[in-house]
Amino acid sequence: MRSPAAPRDPAPRARAVASGLDATARAFVELTIATDDQAVKLLDLGASHAASPGLRAFAGALAATRRTELGEAHAILGSVPYVNNHAGHDMPGMPTEAELIGLSYSTDFDTDFVRLVRAHLSESTTVARSGATSARDERTRSFASTMLAERGASLRELDTLPR
Repeated sequence: MRSPAAPRDPAPRARAVASGLDATARAFVELTIATDDQAVKLLDLGASHAASPGLRAFAGALAATRRTELGEAHAILGSVPYVNNHAGHDMPGMPTEAELIGLSYSTDFDTDFVRLVRAHLSESTTVARSGATSARDERTRSFASTMLAERGASLRELDTLPR
């Protein structure tokens, strides 16, 4: 005789609802944290390895912006524990550990760095647009809208940097 399946633990969902986050808002914030964590690693590499002084400065400033954004994202979660459901995934716009290692040994660092940063900015623009329109939580929508504006400005700035 088979034993009945154990009921799923409703606590994570209940904590998210209690914090005012709907499932879409929580998923958006968790994805933002996962991609920003990887982006910081990428941007720190750019700040220390890029040949172009402008690209180094851009990377450093953007890394600082991502660190601030990470703090804001964690604050939105509040007491809801962060779960990285994307660790080790090969997702568009989220540099993998293998890509970061390869970049650190690249013979054309600036070109490869710009390609990875552009992918991060482009894909996270798509994700931010979704958060800005789909999350029911106003704080999350506002956060996503701010991200959307920042990504657009960063993409425009990236296009102007000499390489």
